Amino acid sequence: MSSKPSLAPTPPASSRLVGLRWALGLLAAALSCWLLARDLNWQELGEALHSADYRWVAAAVLVTFASYITRVWRWQVLLWQTPVRFGAALRALLVGQLLNGALPLRSGDVARALWVRSERGSGATVALGTIALEKIWDLLALLGCGVMLLIWIPLPDWFAESTGGVGLTVAIGLLVLGLGLWQQERLLHWAAVGLMALSPRWYGLVWPRLQQLTGSLSSLQQPRLTAQAALWTVLTWGLYALANQLILAAFGIAAWPAACLLLVTLMAGGTVPVPGRLGIYEGIVVASLALFEFPLNQALAAGLVLHLVSMATPLVVLVPLLALGNHTTTPVWADHL
Repeated sequence: MSSKPSLAPTPPASSRLVGLRWALGLLAAALSCWLLARDLNWQELGEALHSADYRWVAAAVLVTFASYITRVWRWQVLLWQTPVRFGAALRALLVGQLLNGALPLRSGDVARALWVRSERGSGATVALGTIALEKIWDLLALLGCGVMLLIWIPLPDWFAESTGGVGLTVAIGLLVLGLGLWQQERLLHWAAVGLMALSPRWYGLVWPRLQQLTGSLSSLQQPRLTAQAALWTVLTWGLYALANQLILAAFGIAAWPAACLLLVTLMAGGTVPVPGRLGIYEGIVVASLALFEFPLNQALAAGLVLHLVSMATPLVVLVPLLALGNHTTTPVWADHL
């Protein structure tokens, strides 16, 4: 008597897609590490790390911390309808930063939204909407930096093409967003009708969150809030570039264009699903500095320290904040500047 063979459950398509992205990311990281190590002189790398002036690195850590403060202020502007205390917002931001560095698919953004969901009535949906707005502001800053670099220094064609791609993406996204905000009431009406036709249960589950999500975009319709968000974005990206320049200066690399190019390339290459972007981060730094003819060992040493600062600083700041917990009060200078 023959029996039907048992079939193992087929993993869902989303799981297979995540697995494929992980496999491709790990392959890219392995390839990057191999390319970096192939022509590497370990003795010269050690000498470059040993001879660096770490006073500049310490200053870069302070500047990196200052960038977290300006990011929190920007987030508080975007959360204007459901205010979140400075200390709670800073803790949530740092948790998200750490998880984004360790996990794929921007998992830290979800964790950040969940962290503040009970803070003064701020729901996770509202927080996610404001985090999406942050990405829009950062894309605008990325585009602005790319255009500035193209005007400032000669760069390869691939950089101009990628900057043009970012510009087209931003333009289309802003057009769609603007049309959506213009027709917001009509779109919400049809969404409510569709949800009720689908199921009253679905209406009860989705409709409040949809209202919260669209409400979180309302800062774009407030000129004062838009100006404040733009100001904190410019200051944040300026601090990013300054931190890069300080670490480059520790290794004798004094080139502001290189620091700004690193800012653009590292931000653009931040979506590779590899824990900590190991190998990818250093490869981007080496490839970017190679355009300025800096030696491989010197560039890799700078990349290693820059990567360490970006990964360790949020952890160093977060640990005492978590220890203080809810006893952390909002500094007067944080809420009144």
